[in-house]
Amino acid sequence: MTDKNKEQLPGILRFFIKLFQIILYIPIQIIFIPIAIVGIIIAVYKETGRSKKLGVSFSAIKALQYRWMMHYFNTRPDPLSVEFVKNFPCESHFGMWSVMGALIISQRLSGFPEKLGKLVEPGEETGDTTAGIRVLTFDRIMEKYIDEMEQIVLPGAGFDLIALKYTQDKEVKVFELDQANTLNIKVETLKKAYIAHDWITYIPVDYETESWSDKLLEAGFDKTKKTLFLWQSVSLYLEAEIVREALKDMADLCVDGSVIAQDFYSKAFAEGKYSKESKNFLSIIEKMGEPAKFGLDMSDDPKAAVESFLEECGLQMTEYIQFGEKLDIEPFYCVVEAEKL
Repeated sequence: MTDKNKEQLPGILRFFIKLFQIILYIPIQIIFIPIAIVGIIIAVYKETGRSKKLGVSFSAIKALQYRWMMHYFNTRPDPLSVEFVKNFPCESHFGMWSVMGALIISQRLSGFPEKLGKLVEPGEETGDTTAGIRVLTFDRIMEKYIDEMEQIVLPGAGFDLIALKYTQDKEVKVFELDQANTLNIKVETLKKAYIAHDWITYIPVDYETESWSDKLLEAGFDKTKKTLFLWQSVSLYLEAEIVREALKDMADLCVDGSVIAQDFYSKAFAEGKYSKESKNFLSIIEKMGEPAKFGLDMSDDPKAAVESFLEECGLQMTEYIQFGEKLDIEPFYCVVEAEKL
């Protein structure tokens, strides 16, 4: 039954449907309680203790978690991420199922809870409903350009499997760059999960001592070919000058027709002033060693602010998507496409 059909039902009938859904959910959740206690202990150990020991980004783990959830709540099929999680040393598939399982089963049986797992309409995002739409936005960018690009580069790829999802059996070269320990664990996990990945070139980079662009060129990147750079959810954790230099490097590597897709948070968000939820999230991330460092001042004219910053980097903005644009809220996040000036 669709949401629209439910709204057309008499109020008393809607009440009894909701009551039935809750009555069905309660025993399922009770069954899961002892399982969840064990699962939480395992999950916390892997997400914090083991990830810290292995030097794995906590924010990258959280991004992987959300893709797992989107798969099980039927908002974005992603069997690759599910298989990856099952073999990933810093996450627990059992732990996540023990915590979310009752909700997943209940929603599939009766539609309760209605909103969990649902995505808001584009333009109606808030700080706590951004994650899912962001994933789908970068999916659409990949779908838009996959057949016209000759190369795809993902700086700071982390544990995102978007390249695997869209480039298998495509005539395109793919390069992923990240810290050595991140990529080593990623490749090891892909092998354990028997996920094919041999067409992707993984480039470990020590960003403090090495030039990522030099490493990219050494790995076979061709400056004469049309390229899509997909730089997602990284700039928030970098100093402003590092973001600027990275985008300048991308511009220098671009040939006509190349595209750089990038996201930006607002300065207010990065400073924890946007909302209580964003402040709590940033506090958790900071405790895990990943403080927010960069955001653009979007308080006046966010589009102009982003456009001006990109021009400083030698780029011309061609597409601009502002999250929450339809709502009367302070701008806090955007996704942009740009080309070389």
